[in-house]
Amino acid sequence: MRVAHHGGNLAAIRRTQTVAPQQLLDFSANINPLGLAPELRQLLTAGLDELTRYPDTTYLALRQQLSQHFQVPVDWVFVGNGAVQLLFDVAATLAVKNVLLLAPAFAEYERAFTRINAKITYFDLAPAQQFQIDVPALIATLQQHPEIEAVCLGNPNNPTGQVLAREQMQQLQSYCQQQHIWLLLDEAFMDFLPNEAAISLVPSLQTDDQVVIVRSATKFFAIPGLRLGYAIVPHVQLGQRLLAFSEPWSLNSLAAIAGQHIYQLTDYIQATEQWFAQEQPWLQQQLAQIPQLTVFPSQVNYILLRAAPTDLAERLLQFGIVIRTCADYRQLDAHYYRVAVKDRAADQRLLVALKQVLSQ
Repeated sequence: MRVAHHGGNLAAIRRTQTVAPQQLLDFSANINPLGLAPELRQLLTAGLDELTRYPDTTYLALRQQLSQHFQVPVDWVFVGNGAVQLLFDVAATLAVKNVLLLAPAFAEYERAFTRINAKITYFDLAPAQQFQIDVPALIATLQQHPEIEAVCLGNPNNPTGQVLAREQMQQLQSYCQQQHIWLLLDEAFMDFLPNEAAISLVPSLQTDDQVVIVRSATKFFAIPGLRLGYAIVPHVQLGQRLLAFSEPWSLNSLAAIAGQHIYQLTDYIQATEQWFAQEQPWLQQQLAQIPQLTVFPSQVNYILLRAAPTDLAERLLQFGIVIRTCADYRQLDAHYYRVAVKDRAADQRLLVALKQVLSQ
């Protein structure tokens, strides 16, 4: 099994660099720069006494809130210690022998299915097409490989930032449903999209669809240390199997409290939407004006870049800036990097450093 590398690993950087921790500006993790919502901080502080008691193993209150938000039956809702745990749990419950993955894509998909010894077929995304997902070509690949029992992909895709419209996803889902192929869909960054309601596949789900949709609270609500993920599972038998497979107390009490209130943080959500609408296109445009960079269009809060230097990340560390190297992604190499969208001051600091490093 390959070792997966992730953004946001500042502890490792601090062990090897002389830069003081407080001076590091982290563009490697795609986290909302608004930070922890003040109201959520108060709720977590008030809930500290819950740590002396076991959580409800059914997490019913949390699941009811998520059920209301996503407008799905509560029995469809599963929660876990981050989206990654749910991805691994679903893969193990499906127990398929053959799966199709996109490349490049989030490395934990591969690890989840490698752990159950599934054979992986890769559908390569091309830089010449700006890593766009060609759904008819993807379906043609499935037709050429009738042994494939599951498809796992992200929408939006990480690290490319590409998004499939609901009509495209429904086209893929329809084919998979007809052929009894499971569709495991990671919508971890869906909350950032201004037209989320028109893109997410959740509103179109029907009972017994062979689809699992995994979501994450980590990125949008800036709580990566809390670990909170949830899955929508409309297939009754799969839900029963997943429930039997799942470990008890998979979520800590504070994460359960947070999950009951995050979608009620209307001021925070509106502030995030305003920041994203202004900052994401601005940073993308500014990066595209740097002639030494190739910038791939993104619709979310991270942007994939290509540059000639293979040591760009190391050189930016001298400015206290951390970016995500993408050499470990399939279909990418050491020339590719990913940067998160942050606030204007941070983004300007990144631009200044990039221009200085790339002009040397």
